[in-house]
Amino acid sequence: MSTNVEQIKEKLDIVEVISSYIKVEKAGINYKARCPFHNEKTPSFFISPNRQSFYCFGCSEKGDIFSFVEKFEGLDFKGALETLANKAGIKLENFKAEENPGEKDSLFEIMEEATKFFEKGLVEYKENIKYLEKRGLNLASVSKWRLGFAQDSWRSLYDYLIAKKFSKENMLLAGLIKKVEKENKFYDTFRNRIMFPICDSAGRVIAFSGRAMKEDDKTPKYLNSPETKLFYKSEVLYGFNVAKNYIRKLDYTVLVEGQMDLVMSHQSGVFNTVASSGTALTELHLKKIQKLSNRVIVAYDSDSAGEKASGRAAELALSLGMEVKIASLPKGEDPASVIKEDPEKWKIALKESEHFVDFALNKAIRENEGRNLTKEVIKSVLPLVTLIKSEIEKSQFVKKIALKMKVREEAVWDDLKKINSTPSNEKIGNEVNLSKKYLKITDLKRMMASIIFLEESLDKKSKHSRERWGKIISKDNVEEILDNFEAEKEALTFEAERYSMEGDLKTIFEDIIKRVELENLKQKLQQMTIILDDKDISKEEEKKTNTEIEKTQKRIQEINN
Repeated sequence: MSTNVEQIKEKLDIVEVISSYIKVEKAGINYKARCPFHNEKTPSFFISPNRQSFYCFGCSEKGDIFSFVEKFEGLDFKGALETLANKAGIKLENFKAEENPGEKDSLFEIMEEATKFFEKGLVEYKENIKYLEKRGLNLASVSKWRLGFAQDSWRSLYDYLIAKKFSKENMLLAGLIKKVEKENKFYDTFRNRIMFPICDSAGRVIAFSGRAMKEDDKTPKYLNSPETKLFYKSEVLYGFNVAKNYIRKLDYTVLVEGQMDLVMSHQSGVFNTVASSGTALTELHLKKIQKLSNRVIVAYDSDSAGEKASGRAAELALSLGMEVKIASLPKGEDPASVIKEDPEKWKIALKESEHFVDFALNKAIRENEGRNLTKEVIKSVLPLVTLIKSEIEKSQFVKKIALKMKVREEAVWDDLKKINSTPSNEKIGNEVNLSKKYLKITDLKRMMASIIFLEESLDKKSKHSRERWGKIISKDNVEEILDNFEAEKEALTFEAERYSMEGDLKTIFEDIIKRVELENLKQKLQQMTIILDDKDISKEEEKKTNTEIEKTQKRIQEINN
């Protein structure tokens, strides 16, 4: 019986899987793309449908569909397996956990059990369902996002998990309980809160965010799980596991602050929404969504704190080369309250969102005039223009600023040059330009090894090239060279396929064979000349050497011709 991995590989083609994440294009017998694992301007990421593998010449990342999804989604192998099983329509019924599961597996298990406990708690406390409905949520959304309730009790979850045979050590590691200082006593982290499970890209619960049902000065409105081996605040976006496919499809992300904003946005039909969950937005958050789309609409709360946070988020996104827009909401409102009143108003706000530079410029014009306006534009608008990567787009904004302020474009450019823009840390992948390059390659051994690896990957029984080369430099020498290149086998196979894009691989192979032979013959000729220079050489040996020299010279002439 085939394994789950084999079944998934039989059903899913690597080109289809990878093209669902990034844009790919045909390149000879392979496909190429800009590598999603490092910044580059020219494609150096190649995909082989024949071998069902990928390789990047820029950063050396390589593997199959499982390693791609692990790396792209930030998952472990089991997470990638579940993600690809869903794509393939395969149920992992025969998937057996290890007899001694790792620490992460145990934490995933305990988090899932805690989620079920909280879900059951919400059903038992009907007044909390009414509270959520009053906030605008319907029961379908409550179920979809697995919302729950942590009882107003010190140890209800702890007692439940102990009864389920979970250890208090794992409860601590998962961030579900806390220890009383200097005592061997424990209490629940979350109490009297509406619980929002936070998931990884595969949909597995890794943390919680709890919304307090009773607000006072001592109780934080929202309480998130502490960082654990499953949960890293600087990387995780709430709702990303659901939104990721819509972000790819629609080619933009809607970024909101809170869990309620997120759930309400999805309920209104804006499925490409993710939330920063009240934590500071980081570069890692943005790079996560940038892999799927370079466009983002920031839609934070419209109070002063929200405006500052959206400004920081937009600046960070601009510095990464993203196209950033800001959605304007009525003063004092947040996405959840707007959607509750009228979901169409939310969609209109997104539709009418402005590029961040336009937003900042229009705000400066609304709130200032005269010299104050000039100062504000220099202080708050021009630094944003310096962050824009495209020179064409930058010049368009300069023209717009000059027009709205009724000044010359040259004056705007002069002030712009005075501002120190943030230097780009973009690392451009080294694109290997192979156009006729094989004719100049001096490392013939590497190239020959690459052709042999390719030939034998297509037909494991084929030893033609290996044997041809062996006749020139000896079989043992060939095996030693191939052993030395074994660690680079995947890269060399892709290199050979790229050579084949330049012409017939057999012709290239014959050219290399001749060059190898020519090099060997010249060395041989040099050695025989040294033998003839020996004063003690016998007549018979001299005659034999001269005959060999003639044969060698004749062969060299044949190759050169």
